[in-house]
Amino acid sequence: MSSGIYIATAGAVAQSNALDATANNIANASTAGFHGDRVTFREAMGAARSPDVANVGAGTSRIDSQAGALLPTENPLDLALDGDGYFGITTPNGARYTRAGNFQLDDARNLVTSDGYKVRGEGGAAINVPPEAQQVAVALDGTVSADGAEIGKLELVRFAPNQMKREGGSLFSATGRPIGGDPPKVRSGMLESSNVNVVRGVVDLVKVSRTYESLMRVIQGYHDVESRAARELGTPK
Repeated sequence: MSSGIYIATAGAVAQSNALDATANNIANASTAGFHGDRVTFREAMGAARSPDVANVGAGTSRIDSQAGALLPTENPLDLALDGDGYFGITTPNGARYTRAGNFQLDDARNLVTSDGYKVRGEGGAAINVPPEAQQVAVALDGTVSADGAEIGKLELVRFAPNQMKREGGSLFSATGRPIGGDPPKVRSGMLESSNVNVVRGVVDLVKVSRTYESLMRVIQGYHDVESRAARELGTPK
């Protein structure tokens, strides 16, 4: 079999990964705190019968750490992070992290995410607002107060970019321990918008789709040539 079909197939797999990442970015362009994925490719030397042929690797995705714009909402439970870091969240699978600060109170008056996961305070404790409280405020350092009395402090953590693994939408798990440095500032009454540029995303989607389709046509062309060759060589004279 020609080495060309291997090269085209490797390219198609790489473009398929890029297509998935780009489509997911566009789908979450309006998700608060969403940070898009960027796919990078690497060159891989072909094995089998073509050790001198360079194929493209399947590619790896990384999280774009550039912050989105901060948009005012005037809701004191909407929180945005100004700087590098994440809010701690408690899920059924353990501690997770997010930059989406569109929080609310559940029936037990715990501060929770839009999915109902409890927002972690320092030490992993929940942030509970007393039922008689009339006003909730969050300071720049994450201190939460109800009617002027401190009721907890948000868990704000920083991780190296390669430690974060996406678990869907704006939720991440960490593969290592938090790193030091100044924690981000908390802006109450604001939300961080997605850092995805929709126009750029659509352009990338069209470009990747066309490249993928071209590679699939190349693969089909090699297949047709080899099928025809096999039929002709197998036909007795």
